[in-house]
Amino acid sequence: MSSPQLESGLTRAARYLVPFVLLSIPLWRTKINGTVPEPYMDEVFHVHQAQAYWAHNWTQWDPKITTPPGLYLWSYLLCSCIRFLRGEPVELSTPDLRATNVAAMSIILPWRLQILLDYLRKERNTRPTGAWLSQAVLNICLFPPLFFLSGLYYTDVLALLVVIEAYIWDIKRTSDGKDSLLGTPLFLALGLAALVFRQTNIFWVSVFFGGLRAVQKLREVCRQCKSSELSEIANKSSQNELYDPIVDEASISDYFKTSLSLVIAGLSNLSHLIVALVPYFIILAAFGAFVLWNGGVVMGHKEYHTVGLHLPQMFYIWPYFVFFSWPILLVPLINLIVPNAHIPKFSNYDFSEKKKGFPALLTALAIIPIMLAVVHFNTIVHPFTLADNRHYTFYAFRILLRYHPAVKYAAVFIYFLCAWAVLSAFGFSTPPPQPQYIQIPSLSPAPNQPPPLTKKQEKQEAKKRAKKEAQKAGLSPAASAKQAAKATQQAPKPQPQQQQISPETLAKVREHLIQRQLQQRQPLRVSFVLIWLAATALSLITAPLVEPRYFIIPWVMWRLHIPPQPTPSMYRKQHTRDEKGLFISKLVTNFPLVLETLWFVAINVVTGYLFLYKGFEWPQEPGKVQRFMW
Repeated sequence: MSSPQLESGLTRAARYLVPFVLLSIPLWRTKINGTVPEPYMDEVFHVHQAQAYWAHNWTQWDPKITTPPGLYLWSYLLCSCIRFLRGEPVELSTPDLRATNVAAMSIILPWRLQILLDYLRKERNTRPTGAWLSQAVLNICLFPPLFFLSGLYYTDVLALLVVIEAYIWDIKRTSDGKDSLLGTPLFLALGLAALVFRQTNIFWVSVFFGGLRAVQKLREVCRQCKSSELSEIANKSSQNELYDPIVDEASISDYFKTSLSLVIAGLSNLSHLIVALVPYFIILAAFGAFVLWNGGVVMGHKEYHTVGLHLPQMFYIWPYFVFFSWPILLVPLINLIVPNAHIPKFSNYDFSEKKKGFPALLTALAIIPIMLAVVHFNTIVHPFTLADNRHYTFYAFRILLRYHPAVKYAAVFIYFLCAWAVLSAFGFSTPPPQPQYIQIPSLSPAPNQPPPLTKKQEKQEAKKRAKKEAQKAGLSPAASAKQAAKATQQAPKPQPQQQQISPETLAKVREHLIQRQLQQRQPLRVSFVLIWLAATALSLITAPLVEPRYFIIPWVMWRLHIPPQPTPSMYRKQHTRDEKGLFISKLVTNFPLVLETLWFVAINVVTGYLFLYKGFEWPQEPGKVQRFMW
């Protein structure tokens, strides 16, 4: 892993604020408990089920609960430990159960997210304990749908946490290219545990992680395919060559070429892949056994959660990403669209001309008609969506479907542009610095320099110099001889001749240094985007109901894998090391992160205020307060 970048005292002081902002999570739970002490909406089912387990009624199950019992088992385990240490709680209240979610969200999740982020970015976290968490991790924890649900007793926080933990152990066990004996059982246990919290986690612990492992295995046995011709790619992929360009140099056609190359290379190395993918097949088989035993994917309310094909879910996700993440997308997108000469120096990333520009016209003409057809034939509106005005999706779909019939088709162009912006973020990286060579002096004699003198030659030269000095001083021959003998004894001992390093050895050392530096942070490749898209699509298009919380894990995975914020070119070229210069460079580079933090805080304040203080009543349920939520 690479070493962390230099920090000034000011930037380090700013980092100490990160853990203090996380205190807003327990504060949010306290505000909810003070205003809404009773279970709200789906909490009614979750709280009663957790209380049944606390009373050791293990066979009792509410038929309206759709997810497995992982949340209730977590609460039982955590509250049992607290009771063993403190003698309480004897009975579990709603605030007690909410506290188990807050403990996971404010303590465990940030810690594990930072561990995973350091693995992905290949960085060693040597920061002081109080400034250990990065702002990227803070922003993930402040992500509005996730933050909002952290104060309630819902399954989303734990479902995310167990996927993150499984990802960490999957990286650990395969980081050296070989599956470790200890890491594989731990990963299997965590992968199976992920299914106990939410069924759709199967697409992350099996499809996403398995796909990444398959590509990693193919890279171990395949060379890089340098041809860009489709026929050549197909031919060479069967000869252990893999076509997989980096994201910021790829066109839309490269995604189809990479898909073809992955399939052919995978079939050519099927035995290697099967061995590498055994853990993921085991998890997938366990999920299949559960579906057969359960008679379906969801646990309860099966009539309202039937599995079907809902393709527009993959359209709704792009405006969702852009709405929340525009602070980190805005400046890089300006750099993609506007010529470098017209971008202010303090925000100019100096992107290459190959990377710049809108999507190609042919790409738009090929994709947009397909999207229009999907919207026309496959737009599904779940009965809950337009029947419950407590959710923000209710108002979004009223605009989309009820305002004018043409709105849902016009929205396709927004989906297309938002998808381009989100996928482009995988390539928002500045040019890597040129590898720095270690200066190894050549130990062979210079071309015009005489070879070093031997010990005998050194004595003779010293004797000659002493005689000349004695003659100049007017000494007698006897005194001159005596002084020459003395000078010969005091002559410096010749340094041992160092062994000469051959040009071949120097070339090998330099090549090794180059490879070490280039491997520190590998840019994302097209194969990763394809695998992420596949896992995201499978987790969404099978759900008829559109809910913002279903998009949390896809967003978190996207947010973890996009490159760090680029540094403007004017600050990359300044090699200042004074504290003020470092602080300004860090501030300009991380300004989008700061803006993202402020944006998330603003959304959380508004949505929290609406939930707590802007309740309303339904005519059919007088006296009962209804509240807005995601």
